Amino acid sequence: MLEQKIDFRRELLGRVKREFIDALERDEQAAVEAATGEMGNKPDAVKLGWLRMRTKDNWTKQRYTTTVRRALEKLRRMVEEHESGVVEER
Repeated sequence: MLEQKIDFRRELLGRVKREFIDALERDEQAAVEAATGEMGNKPDAVKLGWLRMRTKDNWTKQRYTTTVRRALEKLRRMVEEHESGVVEER
């Protein structure tokens, strides 16, 4: 059985435009970057340290997961709205 590798970042952010990420709040942008960028495969403790350094705020695992979930939901809605608008324009 051949296992197919999936590039999570490409699959997740493939349809997300830069303007969508720019529309997120500052902490949401940082959390998405930590979750999907080069930090994506690092332990959560490393991500939390990076987030603290980047945003100058204290981060807990709960805050990180809540923020990532909220940001990804916002991005999902933005992509859906954009794609449904493109379909309607044709």
